[in-house]
Parts: sequence; C-alpha cells; structure tokens
Amino acid sequence: MSDLNVQALIDAGAHIGCRVGRWNPKMEPYILEARNQIHIIDLRQTIRGILRAKHFLKEVVATGQDVLFVGTKQQLRGEIAKVHAEAGMPYVEDRWIGGTLTNYEVIGSRIAFLEDMEKKEAEGYLDTLTKKEGARFMREKRKVFRNLHGIRDMFRLPGAMVVIDPKTERNAVREAQRMGIPVIGVVDTDCDPDVCDLIIPGNDDAIRSVALILEHLIEGVKAGKQLRRERGVADPQREPAKDTKPSGAPVPRPRRGGPRRPGRMQVESLTGGEGSRRKPMEGGVNRQVEIQALPDAESAPDAKADAPAATTAEPTAETPSATPEATPEKSE
Repeated sequence: MSDLNVQALIDAGAHIGCRVGRWNPKMEPYILEARNQIHIIDLRQTIRGILRAKHFLKEVVATGQDVLFVGTKQQLRGEIAKVHAEAGMPYVEDRWIGGTLTNYEVIGSRIAFLEDMEKKEAEGYLDTLTKKEGARFMREKRKVFRNLHGIRDMFRLPGAMVVIDPKTERNAVREAQRMGIPVIGVVDTDCDPDVCDLIIPGNDDAIRSVALILEHLIEGVKAGKQLRRERGVADPQREPAKDTKPSGAPVPRPRRGGPRRPGRMQVESLTGGEGSRRKPMEGGVNRQVEIQALPDAESAPDAKADAPAATTAEPTAETPSATPEATPEKSE
C-alpha cells in the first residue's frame, strides 16, 4: 500500500478540480487556488478527510455492520468492483436501483429470485424449454444479475455508505439520508458538500485518484474486520443467510385507498398466510342477517308453545263486548 502524503496524491492527480465556471461556492474552504481556469484542491483537507473516514469505517465495521460502496461512472467500475474482492463489502457499480435502501424488502425478493434462477439453471431447467424461451430466461437472468450481483450478500441495511461523486449519485445519497445512514463522499469542486457527513475533497473522475482513496478506505475496513474478530462480533453476512427463503418470499405492496404513509405496508403472500389479503366472508352481505337470527331461533319453541293459549283466551274474554259494538256501526 502506498503512503498517504501530498506527493502521492499529486502523482495520482487528486488535486485537480473542475473548471472555475462549474464550481460550487460551498466548496470554497477546500480549494487552494485557481490555475488556468481550473481549481486546485487543498490536499491537506484531502488527507484529513481520508484519515477521518478511515477511522470511522473501522469503528462501523467493528460493530458488525457493512459498508456500501457506490460509484456508477463507467471508468470507475473496475475500482469499485475491487472492494468486494479485497474487503468483501457490497457495492453498486452499474446502476443504482431506486428503492435499494428505502424499499429493501422488494430488493431482497429480487435477490431471492436471482438465486432461484441460478438454481434452476444448474439443475438443467433450460433443457426443458424451447430455444426462444431459453433465450428469454437467460436475458432476464443477465439483467437481474447485472443490477443486483454487487449487493446479493447484503442481508440488511449497511452501517455507512461511501459515494464517489455525490452529484452523480444523488439518488443514492437521498435514500441514505432518508434511512439515517452516514454518507462518506469523495467530493469534487462542482459538488455540494452539505449532503455528505464526511467529506473527502478530491478528483472524482481520475481512475488513479479514486483508486488511491479507495485503497486507504479498504485498509480501514480490513482493520475493522480484524477488530470485529477480536471482539467476537458475528459476521452479518452469515447468520441471516440461514433464515432466508429463496422462493416464495413475501412481496410488500402499498395499501389501497387513501394516501401512502411511510412504514404502512401490506404484505401479500403467495401462500395465503397471515399477511395475505382478507378472504371474502361466507354468505356475503347476508352474513349479518343470519347472525341476528340465531338468538331468535333458540327461543322460538317456547314462543310457539305459548302462542295458542294466548290467542284462544283473549278472544273468548272479549267476545261479548266486541259483538254489541260491531252491530251499531253496521246499523249506522
């Protein structure tokens, strides 16, 4: 690993910012000067930001949480992919899927779907399909794999997120802020530093610059993993894997009727469990009428037994008085 000094950052081109006309005034404290209409970043601020982020990532990983690395620029995809190979951390290098953090239940079901497709392919499921169906199956599998292969081992929300160029990854930063996840950003002179919790000012376009910064951050992650093993903290990527179900995962859906509220979700299960939709009531609208009629049916025999005696006794007692009153009305 290269030493962290000003000369190493200059050799990597980390001090070169954007053009003067593209700058963000909030980045003024991190700019040293302007040369040939290009801002020069203060590398002392860069070294300070790397050291702070390195120590912070060490403590986050030591507590048993993961760190998500996000960088979807085409020239940086190879460097972002090295994070998983060297540190075993999740990453996003192709495209940020909306809802990766705010709607992680659905993302988890898609990861289970990807694992189910890989299992079918290994068992020879393609041999039972036609050529057209097999091509459609493989095309869908490649699409899901390209979008989710970097976070397929992330069984819960990360403890922190490292973003290369928060201006490009604004959706990822917005979701992290909504979920309360700290954001560490490699910020150039055209970005807004207020959206990040820890700022590393530097060139976020050059491959060598980003590779050097990520190299030091990965060292902090490795130190955190070593400290995790010393403290005896369990690996979060192993325990939840026992309870995951590759197929039939519940898919959360918003409730119908009325405005959507955060946190109010209705789970629709394929098996019809407790979280499934309410089944229609037997009898439909007549159910309520039948329930009201049940208490009357219990007392019906007693009422029928008393009814004849009451009907026969009352007319006999009123018969003499009823007949004289009826005859004058007819005479009138």
